[in-house]
Amino acid sequence: MTIVPSQRDDEPVLPVVRASSLLPPGGNDQDRARARLLAGALAPGVADYKVVVIPGVPHAKERPRAGEGRVYKSSGDQKAETATGWLLRPSFRQPWAGNLAIGCVFFRPTKQHIDTDNLLKHVCDAGNGIAWFDDAQITAKYGVLELDAATPRTLLVVTRHVSSMDRSDVTKARPPRRRPR
Repeated sequence: MTIVPSQRDDEPVLPVVRASSLLPPGGNDQDRARARLLAGALAPGVADYKVVVIPGVPHAKERPRAGEGRVYKSSGDQKAETATGWLLRPSFRQPWAGNLAIGCVFFRPTKQHIDTDNLLKHVCDAGNGIAWFDDAQITAKYGVLELDAATPRTLLVVTRHVSSMDRSDVTKARPPRRRPR
């Protein structure tokens, strides 16, 4: 660890962290090892986690569309969320309650510039009502982009998460929204 001197005398001296990968290199045969490391980073000491590998090119959430006085999802987004939801169902008999953390490694086939945030939004929305009751339960997210032209996929890890933001109330019935007049 290298120590960097502070710019001012009253500032604390902070260690410099060198960039390294949390995830082992290699093909999809290393996904289980990656998932174990990712679960440990998201929620140290928690042994209860699920791993789902979603085959295919990871989908990025598109901007919402507006028309006819309402906001709606594009048909491509809706189809992709439904497909991802069906791939999550076998791993989740019922949605998990309480605070959750998710980690995703998105293996893309090209170096196309894409926001990790939009890839995470897709996974969060696709898991609503399947892996979790509502994506508001997700109090920690971690997304990584990797290149794998031969086997594009999404490696998803879901685990319990401890946070001062208690999200155990999202399973309760919410009052219906009032429509604007």
